Amino acid sequence: MRHNNCVCDRESYRILKPVGKFLLKFAYRIKVEGLENVSERGGLILASNHVAALDPVMIGCYVRRQCHFMAKSEIFKNRLIAAFLRSLNAFPVERGKSDTKALDYAAKVITDGNILGIFPEGGLQKDLVIRRAKNGVSYLARKTGADVLPVCIYKEKSNRGIRKKITLRFGKVIRNEEFSFGKDNNQAEIKKASGLIMERITELFEKGHLF
Repeated sequence: MRHNNCVCDRESYRILKPVGKFLLKFAYRIKVEGLENVSERGGLILASNHVAALDPVMIGCYVRRQCHFMAKSEIFKNRLIAAFLRSLNAFPVERGKSDTKALDYAAKVITDGNILGIFPEGGLQKDLVIRRAKNGVSYLARKTGADVLPVCIYKEKSNRGIRKKITLRFGKVIRNEEFSFGKDNNQAEIKKASGLIMERITELFEKGHLF
């Protein structure tokens, strides 16, 4: 599967970001907390729960730095949609299998000093229940030595009508040393790290709305 280069089209991203932010504000009432926790430079993994298709756009529009996101390969089948997603630094991943090309590309994004956004649960959770993480996020943390920033997108099930309320909350960074990775690719350590990341995301979720 083809992946775009880590050197992104900064001009396209710069133009599309305010457009995306305007459309989001038109559709939702969004309050954001903890943006100061996003480091100004260096490779970083943003790990978030996933409640709607626009989650990558929302996170990318509010983070000052450019973000790259893994997205399910199915939505890249349409050429126009694929071109739009790539202009926003999204790249495809085959879900349900070990997509080593996507993981290698994701690792390069991080080691090149960029931000990678990932949804550890592996898919949309429309019932708004936090679930176990797949091991991709902790695998990347171990492979790159990057810190992980937990992110939570909170909305209520009964949140109906125009301009729904959404709280976007960025937590405190989890330093890579906290995972205590060894030299070997120990699956128990990777699973434990995935659990810690989801635990921190759950703590942010349980704080509820800022409204």
